[in-house]
Formats: sequence, C-alpha cells, structure tokens
Amino acid sequence: MGRDKTSADFLFDGEPLAARVARRLGEVCDEVVVASGDGARLGWLGLPQVADTVPGRGPLAGLIAGLESAGHFFVAVVAADMPFASPAVLRLLSSRADGFDAVLPVSDRGLEPLHAIYAREAAAPLAAALAAGTLAVRDALSGLRTRVVERSEWARADQSGRFAWNVNRPGDVHDP
Repeated sequence: MGRDKTSADFLFDGEPLAARVARRLGEVCDEVVVASGDGARLGWLGLPQVADTVPGRGPLAGLIAGLESAGHFFVAVVAADMPFASPAVLRLLSSRADGFDAVLPVSDRGLEPLHAIYAREAAAPLAAALAAGTLAVRDALSGLRTRVVERSEWARADQSGRFAWNVNRPGDVHDP
C-alpha cells in the first residue's frame, strides 16, 4: 500500500478504515479491543489496545494478544482492513461456536481466519504454534478444534460475501 491502512487519514467512503471496522465490530460486541502492534499506535480510535505478544510477528501475534486480553469466553476477530466486516456473519458464527476453539467462514479465497469467532482458550495453542515458528494464522489453526462455515450457511447473513473483502491496494479504497 505504501502507507499505514490503519492511520486516521486512510479513508474508506469518507471514514477512517480502522474506525469503520471498529464501529462495525462494536455492533455485535460488548467490548472492542484493538491489537495494534505496539499497543499504542491506534490511540486515536479511543479504544483499549493491546500490544502483540511477540513484536513484529504479524496478525497471529495480534490475535493471540487479543484473545489473552479478552474478558469474554468467545471473541469476534476482524482484521482492520476489512471495511465490510459483517455483524450478521459474526452473529451467525457465534451461534455455531459451542464446542469449538474457532469458527471460521470459508469464502471464494478460502478460510477467513481474520473474520471469525475464537474461544479465549485458543490463545495457548496459537501461541505454541507461533513459538514453533508458524506465522500464518491459517497454518496455526491446525492445533484448534475448528468449525468451518460454508457459503451455504453464511449467505443467509451476507449474500454478497463482501465481509471477506479487504483493502490491499490503493485502488481498493473504493467500493468493490
């Protein structure tokens, strides 16, 4: 991208992208906590932040930090670059969470581990995977009891599948 997608001046439809995602997550969560890498860089959001468990190790370290700080048994997780994060899809995933460490939708691109529901207890096996050198969230899932939610299930909540879309290129700041 050439710039920080989570900065206050990175706008999506006139709203800071990170604020938009946090707002959408707040529609379904009692508390929104931001795993911001250093635990401070997104202070402008006015939300509690946690630092990654291991600095510089990417989204998996942020996911672990968020789970470790969670006050609830189940946690909705959404990447900060997903402008169409879906409260309805998160509610659907949550309704299927009992007995699982993670409930993940599968889109046309595959599993969506950063628009999912995790049990707080998933932090330990994820941390073990990170300590063993795993960096990709998808690869770290092998140590979890997962429930995959196919399009045939989640389409009731989001027919378009836009919840799984993320901003990766400068041209992506406009509605896909």
